[in-house]
Formats: sequence, structure tokens, C-alpha cells
Amino acid sequence: CSNFLCDTQAGDEVQMTGPAGKVMLMPEEDPKTDYIMVATGTGIAPYRGFIRRLFFEKTPAAEAYKGTAWLFLGVANSDALLYDDEFQEVKSKFPDNFRLDYALSREQTNTKGGKMYIQ
Repeated sequence: CSNFLCDTQAGDEVQMTGPAGKVMLMPEEDPKTDYIMVATGTGIAPYRGFIRRLFFEKTPAAEAYKGTAWLFLGVANSDALLYDDEFQEVKSKFPDNFRLDYALSREQTNTKGGKMYIQ
């Protein structure tokens, strides 16, 4: 982390670049590729886009996909589960290709009785 953006003043010019090429890398070479995604809190955002592209957008890679995408999401409480309705829809429409596990640190316990974390 840096304070570069925080230290800029209104009107300062900032040079920015971004990724070039494909919008998102998809399993084009092997449609049986399995994915394991691990996120906490708002870190779910890139995986949400990936899951939407993989299961709901009409792309050749999505139509050919035969692997399993497995999402682990950790948050403190169930009321902090972002996009749960979307993930449940994917799970119901693609039960052979999508797995979903939540770790709710303030509501669940692990096998030793401690808090449930995904890290």
C-alpha cells in the first residue's frame, strides 16, 4: 500500500494503466478445468464477475465448461453474505459444476470448537 492517491491534490494529473487483452481469462483450453476460489468480505467481487461470466454469459468458454467451480467465502455473519442470492441460483442451476461453502466466523465453529475461518 502507498499514500500516492491519498496525497494527490484536486487537479493533479495521474497516469493510469490497466490490463490489456482478454476481458477475463476463461478455461478455453480445457473445459474440464476445476477452479477453487477463496475470498473474504468484499474480496468476493472479482469472483462474482468470474462466476457470472462462467455460468450466465453466453460465451463459447461458458457453453463448453464441464469442470467444477468451488467457492469458499468467509464473513463474520450471515447478514454479511454478499451476492448470496446469485450464488444460490448458480448452485441450483448448475449443481454438477458449482460448489459453495461459507465460513461464518461469528456463527459457526470448527471441529475444535473455535471460530470458523477460511484462511
